[in-house]
Amino acid sequence: MPFAEPQARRVERVRAAMRDAGIDALYLNYGSNFQYVTGLEEPMTYIVGRQYGDWITGLVLPLEGDATLILRPSWLREYESGMPFEVMAMPDGADPDGFLAESVAKLGLDGKTIGVPKMLWSETLLSLQRALPNARFVPLSDHVIDRIREVKDADEIEALEACARITDAAFGAVIAQMRPGMLDRDLVIEVDYQLKKHGGDGYSFMPAVVLDGHGTRWAKTWIDREEPKPLVEGTSVAFDLGVQYRGYTSDFGRSAFIGEPRDEPLRAWKSITKAIQAAMAVMGDGKITPAGIHDFVVESVTEDGFRDQFSWYALGHSIGLDVHENPWMLPEFTEPIRAGMCFALEPKIGRPGSFYVRCEDVCVVEQDRARALTKHPYDTIVIT
Repeated sequence: MPFAEPQARRVERVRAAMRDAGIDALYLNYGSNFQYVTGLEEPMTYIVGRQYGDWITGLVLPLEGDATLILRPSWLREYESGMPFEVMAMPDGADPDGFLAESVAKLGLDGKTIGVPKMLWSETLLSLQRALPNARFVPLSDHVIDRIREVKDADEIEALEACARITDAAFGAVIAQMRPGMLDRDLVIEVDYQLKKHGGDGYSFMPAVVLDGHGTRWAKTWIDREEPKPLVEGTSVAFDLGVQYRGYTSDFGRSAFIGEPRDEPLRAWKSITKAIQAAMAVMGDGKITPAGIHDFVVESVTEDGFRDQFSWYALGHSIGLDVHENPWMLPEFTEPIRAGMCFALEPKIGRPGSFYVRCEDVCVVEQDRARALTKHPYDTIVIT
């Protein structure tokens, strides 16, 4: 059964990469690569509702011919019908490893080169190796799989726009709740709550705030065990947060000041917000490389006198089904960016013990420039 669009185009891209890498078939467990190929999200109950034999579940995508889902059924029976591929569902009471061995034997995979995701359960790989003693297993590295996924389809960009809208609305609600004296732990709990309240399926990574001032810098998430501290005047608060929605992700940052900011933190904030907007203006199709974007921003903050305070650990990264994808804004990524790529840009400036500011937006590369998807204003946020 053939795949419908946009999955058909994606499968074509994947198979072209398989040919280049000498891979005969893929075995994709639930996750971002599985969703990219099939359009199906990982079942929300997959982790918490595990059953014996779950490790055998995976999509076999051969270089030619139809794909096959080998499935350990749970209560998600909808995955067994109406799919654009054959489903081999393990009968109740069957031995999982035996069923997997039977299934892959029918598909003629022994002696083939099989690509597997880097995030694959060890039990899955061991079972496959026992079932296919003459097969060669190779990892789908970031550079291979991210190259396939780096230019987003129109529906993927729509999904990222939806993530961005949720993120903007949630962050606006968080700022409305901030007050001097609020505990840092309560602040990050508020972030988590607002992301879900505004429609997110969850967070794309553990939300955090970095607080700096009065001789101390510390990061806070809602799960750490350190004694919570109040937000006091003279402290900068840098947000790092993102939402997951229908499998896609956002990555976002802004900074706030408890009380009127001093001159240096305020100038630093204006420097990075100016830089991020200027960077998006030069991020047109084929016009600059990820490494070049990094250098562009460094030059901008250097002109403002913040070269020594700039955070040199990556200006940003690609984003999509995974919150961190290649390419990154690092020296080794020297191929020009292309229309349809989506990036999270995150310049950061700080002086430990004095202040720390960060600004992060998701954007999509278009013909002449990049367009911001997250759109919260760059105004200075002062909490009084």
